[in-house]
Amino acid sequence: MIKDSPLGSVKAALGCGIVIIFFTALLGIAVSFFAKDPALAWTIRKRCIIGIIIGILMIVAWKIYRNHYD
Repeated sequence: MIKDSPLGSVKAALGCGIVIIFFTALLGIAVSFFAKDPALAWTIRKRCIIGIIIGILMIVAWKIYRNHYD
């Protein structure tokens, strides 16, 4: 029999969300270099870095959950 993962759909949704967070953050950092206002560019970069940190924390939280679950 095929063993179905009980949280397979959650894992897929979380993975897609993390990919979107990283892609958006990298795109935001790239676009921030075209901003004319240095304060605006710094704000965009700061928020993108916060987004990347949140994505990393989501990955770490999922790994911790998987270690306790298995």
